[in-house]
Amino acid sequence: MRMRYKAVVCDVDGTITDSSKRIQCLGIEVLRRVQENGAVVMLASGNVLPIAYGLSTFIGLRGPVVAENGGIVSYQDRTYALFSNEVPLQAYEHLRTVMPEVRRLFTDQWRRTEVALVREVDLDGVREALRGWPIEVEATGFAIHLMQVGHSKMAGVRKACELLGMDASEVVAFGDADNDERMLRECGVGVAIGNASERAKRAADLVTKGAHAEGVLEGLTSLGIL
Repeated sequence: MRMRYKAVVCDVDGTITDSSKRIQCLGIEVLRRVQENGAVVMLASGNVLPIAYGLSTFIGLRGPVVAENGGIVSYQDRTYALFSNEVPLQAYEHLRTVMPEVRRLFTDQWRRTEVALVREVDLDGVREALRGWPIEVEATGFAIHLMQVGHSKMAGVRKACELLGMDASEVVAFGDADNDERMLRECGVGVAIGNASERAKRAADLVTKGAHAEGVLEGLTSLGIL
């Protein structure tokens, strides 16, 4: 890998998957190539650890796995929970009294550090109902996340960097959604792919023309990583 970058961290849903959450073979191939070239490759997902860990394992990646929007980091058979879901769960119970239609994701049965709601719920309504609560409400194209203040993918990336003995300035980040904003802004280089949200694009150093996995390949090529 040329330049000063030692690692790549890549979002999953919407970045190396299409808009229907189907994994794209190109995304798998380019991440494997980056690892084969000597860089550490990490996945950073809003999904639960069993899913993110399984995907990372079957792709063949050896870097840390950042799951639950940075709430949990897994590396070398050890798991680190960085946040608690106590307050998000309380906020959810309050939310149910105001918006009885709210519903948690099926995967929340494995979620340990946050609460994730189905994306069909009215985002503005959720934020209004939880005004004043000490939580962050973050949305992606696939879910609405209720998290402790300070909970972000970037917090998970920093923990992963600590485990790897490197600095976040040595990491290139790829993402597409609002919950990737801090990761894109605070890593060494942030790359927003062509289908990214406006917040993600504003936070990034580079915005690709290509969408999804094509955008990841474009970004890696532009940076001289592939």
